[in-house]
Amino acid sequence: MHKVLLADDEPSITESMKSIIPWSDYDMEVCYTVNSGHDAYNLIKDKDIDLAILDIRMPGYSGLDISKMIFVNNLKTKVIIVSGYAEFSYAQKAITYGVLGYLLKPVEYEELEVLLLRAQRMLSSDEGRDLSADFMNYIEENNTAMMESYLKDQGLGCEQYYIASTYGNVASPVDHGISFSIGIGQNIYISDKSYTEADFSSITYAGIGLFPTAVNIASLRHAIYECGAMCFNSFMNGEDEKASIVCSSCAGFEKTSLYKSITSANSFNEKDKLIVLLNNLKEPKYRSQMNINSTMRLNNLLFSNTQLFPNGQDYYIYNYKQLIHDYSSFDNLIDSLVFHLGDASEIIEDDKSFSNTYFLKIMKYINTYYNENLSLKDVAAVVNLNPNYVSQLFKKSSGSTFSHYLTNLRITNAKKLISTTNTSINEIASQTGFNDYFYFLKTFKKMTGKTPSEYRANPE
Repeated sequence: MHKVLLADDEPSITESMKSIIPWSDYDMEVCYTVNSGHDAYNLIKDKDIDLAILDIRMPGYSGLDISKMIFVNNLKTKVIIVSGYAEFSYAQKAITYGVLGYLLKPVEYEELEVLLLRAQRMLSSDEGRDLSADFMNYIEENNTAMMESYLKDQGLGCEQYYIASTYGNVASPVDHGISFSIGIGQNIYISDKSYTEADFSSITYAGIGLFPTAVNIASLRHAIYECGAMCFNSFMNGEDEKASIVCSSCAGFEKTSLYKSITSANSFNEKDKLIVLLNNLKEPKYRSQMNINSTMRLNNLLFSNTQLFPNGQDYYIYNYKQLIHDYSSFDNLIDSLVFHLGDASEIIEDDKSFSNTYFLKIMKYINTYYNENLSLKDVAAVVNLNPNYVSQLFKKSSGSTFSHYLTNLRITNAKKLISTTNTSINEIASQTGFNDYFYFLKTFKKMTGKTPSEYRANPE
């Protein structure tokens, strides 16, 4: 049975609602009735409440205050607001915070039952299931039918969608549309109305992306991925201030003659030529043709060349935040690539006691901090060794690359949390070191053969 909380500053209303509605018909049970906002929110935090029906005005927190806190803190509780005030602004805010519905007093129980049926459908779509995680699975799989169905359930039954993204904040609501987190501090917004920078004026962010055109459901996945990259433009510009991108991300670098020259030099292992070409990328006319997405692909293209980079896999970049964490700016990344091309790899010493001592320190550090934004450079800095040396040492001592070991450790711990807790899939991704939710979905399915939601329903 799904747990229901009724909260109203008039006890007669909660008692009437509790006794008249046939709750068991909706697989629900009224477990708590309270008369203050503070009591209501404390129960929501502590008692795993599935559905809360809240008066808009109560002592302590209002129903809107509680709805906002549930939204911002990504709690699973569904909310229905009951109000004696027929004001559009209240209803608009309630919808922004993701509530199921906004009912006016005296409540028409037929209207309430429609919302209860909707809540039952959402709550019963697998017990404990994270529907926003399902939506992101649909995006990753490009399942347009299920994406469209989910958006209709969220009140977006339209043919054209507008996309925005922010980086550096919690998923704060704006005045229209829906939002969801795709990683720590990174959020996507979808609406049937166009977004402007003014929509995000109350949000503290490090970068914002506004996709320039409306898209249909067939193009939604592409638009979300492109817009997700746009809010990181400060990496390309080397700017510390907010980066507001109001144009489509530049994705044409792969079509340029410079890119073709780089791929050719890489194919023929022409180290000196690559160094010259990479330095050319710092020039504004070439830099302007790139975005953070094409930069990440260039990095991985070069490091996949085992002739030039024997330990290249350990320098792969899997998400934008890792790129920023490791290099902080585009110029720093280019300088690092040039350095690696000119750097002669160190040879591991035969002193087994020396190698063993450092390897144990390295393993202890990885196993302790795997859930943080950890890179080979971070580990090397802790033991005060060259990253190339650490990469060789790790492969020689463990038989695995640093990158593969770290990913396997994270997925192993994610599987444990998914199968033994009710924590949301998104939160588990963050807790196990994946700061890009879509990369987590890809990696989890690749290593287990199942999506996280499928694994929760049927663990190995």
